[in-house]
Amino acid sequence: MKVIVNSGNIGTPVARELARLGHQVSLTVRTPKANAELDQLGIRQVACDIDSVESMSSALTGHEAFFSLTPLVENLVEAGRKAVLAAKAAGIKKIVRSSAQGAGPEAGIDLGRWHYAVEKAVEDSGIPFTVLRPANFMQNYLTYGTPEAIKGQSAFYSPLGEAKVSAIDTRDISAVAATVLAEPGHEGKRYELTARKSLGAEDFAHQHTGNRRERSDGEGWHAAVAGPPAHGTERRRQSGVSRGGQAGHGIDFETQAHHVRAVHPGSSGGVQILK
Repeated sequence: MKVIVNSGNIGTPVARELARLGHQVSLTVRTPKANAELDQLGIRQVACDIDSVESMSSALTGHEAFFSLTPLVENLVEAGRKAVLAAKAAGIKKIVRSSAQGAGPEAGIDLGRWHYAVEKAVEDSGIPFTVLRPANFMQNYLTYGTPEAIKGQSAFYSPLGEAKVSAIDTRDISAVAATVLAEPGHEGKRYELTARKSLGAEDFAHQHTGNRRERSDGEGWHAAVAGPPAHGTERRRQSGVSRGGQAGHGIDFETQAHHVRAVHPGSSGGVQILK
């Protein structure tokens, strides 16, 4: 099968796994660069602009299946819908779309509503589809300045409070995506992807540092639990950069998502069929 995959932390491992399974795989990138590993696997890099239907349609033409994933950008809905239009124009016969846990028309955060809008576009396209709705990424707890904060401040910043979430490793998401793309029988289904156990911020801190300590100031919890109060998050958002250098809209998304997961953490247990 000829498959094209949007590159990224989830997409690139999907491409690798599909290539190992013997499929002909292309990987969309902004600018192709020398990559010995991809070359060895026979993965072809294709230049693609996610803001251009024409560019994406050209990249997708000649492929049968498409793994669609839009990065965390403020025009996520527009870019996602353009990807669907491009897939239809290119004659794609199967779409596997990476969405988000809790996506829906009445989702409590912008990101959930945005992802659902793209899901709806995929469904309305008439192309056989499968939607993956992964929970928060485990890797998020190792980014956005967390390692630097732990090393430099003995602090772990997260607006989780005392809630527990079922974060999932992006490698597990990639494995599910590759399986769904390669196998028949998943069409028209939505899969919620979680870990087998829900963990709190204190649990994550303990796993990463081996420490559990009490809160020491109003800006965070030393090597452990929750995170900055609302005014702290707002101050970081207004500055446009978090302690780890994250853009302002990224902080908004992260804070909203953690709030919803804290209120509605969902169940754990791997793959759950929603439809």
